[in-house]
Amino acid sequence: MKALVAAAILLLLALLLLPVILPAFNGPGQYTVKPGNAVEPEPSASVPVVSFWQLPLWVKVAGIIDTIAVAAFLLAAPLIIGRMQNVLENRNRLSIFNYVLRNPGCTQSEISSVNNMKSGTVKYHVQMLASEGKLTLRRMGKFTRLFNSSRANSELEKVVLSYIKNETSKSLLCAIMEEPGVTNGRLSERFRLDKSSVHWHLERFMSDRLVRFEQDGRYKRYFIEPAVEKMLRGLSS
Repeated sequence: MKALVAAAILLLLALLLLPVILPAFNGPGQYTVKPGNAVEPEPSASVPVVSFWQLPLWVKVAGIIDTIAVAAFLLAAPLIIGRMQNVLENRNRLSIFNYVLRNPGCTQSEISSVNNMKSGTVKYHVQMLASEGKLTLRRMGKFTRLFNSSRANSELEKVVLSYIKNETSKSLLCAIMEEPGVTNGRLSERFRLDKSSVHWHLERFMSDRLVRFEQDGRYKRYFIEPAVEKMLRGLSS
């Protein structure tokens, strides 16, 4: 939307410049028109001369469009280049951007806490970075998580990154990866968590297709999905 507004403004400015630019096509700058295969006239012979406005309509339209395009480019170039240079000139904004680069999937509250910034300041700069296409915001559960727009994180990778931001979720996922076929009871004993709490985490993992289970009599044995295991090992290396 901002790009469309900027383009409209630039076009309007170009149109306003037409009364200044177009007179250059008249007067002393007239065109000499002659057939391409004509014999060169004698010096004393009169050569027909026409002004810009006497040329065919398509020639005039093409000339006006070219003028507008050149004027728009000359006006837009400094603005676009300046915008690209200025978006990360702010120290806080650059700090937030670099933090997201190092910690994909982080939240605004995390940035506020780690960088000792007010939440309102973080929110403002995050919105600026998102509007300029530097960051991508994604709602995941009850949190809005931030990712670097220049890196094409897959949907699965974004989900995994969001889970490993929570220590309990990360520990459970890693335990299932290290001990394929582990049960709810075993995870509960290992991390000293209530079975209901472990069950809640396991249900979330399965709903996001990070984990699957196999029924073994009265027990459910849990396994990490191969793509998730590969991702976890890559993030931990």
